[in-house]
Amino acid sequence: MNLRHIVIVTASLLMLACSSQEIKTDIEEPKEIGPAPLSDIDETVEVDVVWRRNLGLGVGARNIRLKPAVSGDVVFMADYNGELSALELASGDEIWSVSFDHKISGGVVESGSDVYIATQDGVLHSVAKNSGEITWSQPLSSESIAPVVADAQQVYIRTIDGHMTAFDRKTGKQNWTYEAVLPVLTVHGTAAPVLMHNLVISGFANGKLIALDRELGIPRWNKRLAIPEGRSELERLVDLDGTPVVEDGIVYATSYHGKLAAIGFDGKTRWETELSSYFGPTLGLGNLYITRDDDHVQAYDEINGASVWSQNSMQGRFLTQPVKHGRYLVVADFEGYVHVLSQVDGKILGRLSVRPKPLHMTLPNQPEMHNWRPLRGKDFGIRSVMQSTSEGLLAYTNTGELLLLQLENEEI
Repeated sequence: MNLRHIVIVTASLLMLACSSQEIKTDIEEPKEIGPAPLSDIDETVEVDVVWRRNLGLGVGARNIRLKPAVSGDVVFMADYNGELSALELASGDEIWSVSFDHKISGGVVESGSDVYIATQDGVLHSVAKNSGEITWSQPLSSESIAPVVADAQQVYIRTIDGHMTAFDRKTGKQNWTYEAVLPVLTVHGTAAPVLMHNLVISGFANGKLIALDRELGIPRWNKRLAIPEGRSELERLVDLDGTPVVEDGIVYATSYHGKLAAIGFDGKTRWETELSSYFGPTLGLGNLYITRDDDHVQAYDEINGASVWSQNSMQGRFLTQPVKHGRYLVVADFEGYVHVLSQVDGKILGRLSVRPKPLHMTLPNQPEMHNWRPLRGKDFGIRSVMQSTSEGLLAYTNTGELLLLQLENEEI
């Protein structure tokens, strides 16, 4: 089982372990499967860096996936350490920035005239896109690490304690809140809600996809995508951590230790297939592209859920959710490599390392050549989903750099 995102949300398991009458020490520990080495590829797509800008210290090893938001020729990006910036998309030059007293845990989302972010102290902030002025701030029931979604009247946000809350867009007044019951264990992450007709839909840590009435906040339907199985709480761990996608009145949702499903506006399942993933699907060419929890990138037919292709050469590389960019599909990994895949068959067509230059260290009594050390580990890779734009592909590294990438002969 891949445990990289799992957190204990209560102390009950610890107390249970302490009460055990017998501790066996002769059990062989399972061997960790290391990341797959990079395979040789016939590179047909070149990836170039247009610009890169350091926005702060980044998220490091924290499992937080801040991502940029784009409006026209402006990109909005938040640094974990509390700064929100507006940049020119084409050049990366700063337009404005605003600092917050607490670290930023959720965002960034732009909608209408505002930008929305959540801070680690459990507060939702609305910021004017043109000036960076904070228009309102409202407390949440707990921390949020997922982007909001907004319509013309309300802003909807999920928090890690299982609440979904709706706020008035103009005033920040809380209109309603819905609370789901949390299990003992949960995957560290929260699915962002999506909108479909008069519903706001989100996955919850109890394995259910729940559709709420936007105006009233009451459930209209729910669908269980993952059923807890096993004797221990760890074996019974399920979650809906990936953000669903909506197309033509169908919502497509994934789950951890559960299923991929296509569900209609009425809550009826069109099809479903076994799947375990931390991420939501990406649509393109009639397919659903998904990074599975074993880091296989797989394509499923959106009509019937049949498997179309699978790219399994990057197992254990902590891949991001795929993003569709022109004719291609792009993922990044824990070492800072950006991989370009064909949407048609999953073949890897190009690759680029965006990891910073080697780190210079002053070591006593060592030759100069030994003072340079390459940056390794998840702290220096990419965890956030990339963003496709008219100017290229935006990537945010764990070290706090925002980059604009372009693919050779790309077609948007």
